[in-house]
Amino acid sequence: MAIKKVHNNTSKRNKKGFKITNQKRDAIAGLLFLLPWIIGFFTITCYPLIYSIVISFNQVAIKPGAIELEPIGLEYFRQALLVDAEFPTKLLLSLISVALGTPLVVVFALIIAILLNRKFRGRAIFRLIFFIPVIIMSGPVMTELLTESSAMNINFNLFGIIDILHELEGFWALMLISFLGGFVRILWFTGVQMIIFLAALQKIDNNMYEAASIDGATSWEMFWRITLPYIRPIIMLNSIYTIVEMGTFSDDNTNIKIVNSIRDIARPYSYAAAMSWIYALCLLVMIIIVFLIFMDWKEIRRVRNEKQRRKA
Repeated sequence: MAIKKVHNNTSKRNKKGFKITNQKRDAIAGLLFLLPWIIGFFTITCYPLIYSIVISFNQVAIKPGAIELEPIGLEYFRQALLVDAEFPTKLLLSLISVALGTPLVVVFALIIAILLNRKFRGRAIFRLIFFIPVIIMSGPVMTELLTESSAMNINFNLFGIIDILHELEGFWALMLISFLGGFVRILWFTGVQMIIFLAALQKIDNNMYEAASIDGATSWEMFWRITLPYIRPIIMLNSIYTIVEMGTFSDDNTNIKIVNSIRDIARPYSYAAAMSWIYALCLLVMIIIVFLIFMDWKEIRRVRNEKQRRKA
C-alpha cells in the first residue's frame, strides 16, 4: 500500500515537472519547423546579404588575389534612380506587375481552394492538377511560356492581340505586354497559396455554418461573416508570400536588369547590389502596406485595453 502511494506521488511530481501547455507545444513545433530555415539563413544567406549591403556603398575593384573596396556613399543609388534610363521604368513595371498580380493570385487561389474544399468525386486529383505547376515550374519553363515564340503568345496572335499591343508606344505598351505575359504566371503561382487556403478552410468548424444556415444566412453572408474573417490572417500570409514570390522571380524585368548589370566591367557587383536593395526596399514597403491592411486593429486595441485594466 505504501509503495503504491509513493508511486502515485512520483507520477504527480513527474507530471508537474514536465507539464507543457498547448501554447508552448505549438511554439516548440513551430520552432522545429523553422529550424532548418534558421540554420540555412545564418550559415548560407546571412553573410552574402550583409556583404551586398557593404558593396552597394563601395566601388569594387577586382584584382589578382584580392578585392578592393573604395567608399562612394550613395552614388550608385543616385545613378540607378536619376541617371539610368532603363532601371526606373523597369522598376515601376515590376512594382505595378506585383501590385496587380498579387490580388489576382490570392483571389484566384481562394476561389479554387473553396471549390476544392467541397466534397465531390475526384477531389484529390483536381487538387494535384492545380499543384503540379508548382512542382515543375522553373526559370527556363516560365521563360519559354512567356516569350513571343511560346504557344501561349501564338494563341494570342491568332486574335491579333500581340500585334495590337506592339503598335502602341511607350510605357503603357510595355505594361500591357508585361501584364499579358503575366497572365500565365498568375495561373502558375496559385498552387502554394491554394494549399494554404485549403488548410485554413478545413479548420473552420462546420457547426458555425450549420448554425448560420439555421438562422437563415445565405452562402454569400456565411462567406463574408464566417469564412473571410476566419481566414483573414491567411490572406495576409498568402499576399506577403505572393509579393515575395513574384518580386524575386527570375524573368522579372528588374531582376533581369540586375543580373545583366553584374557583368558590368566598370562597376562589377556594386551597381547591381544597389539596384537590388532599391527593389527590395520597394517590395518591403508593399509588404508593410499589406500587413497594415490586414492587421486586426480591433483585437490589438482590445488586448491593449485589457492589459491596462489589469495594471490598474
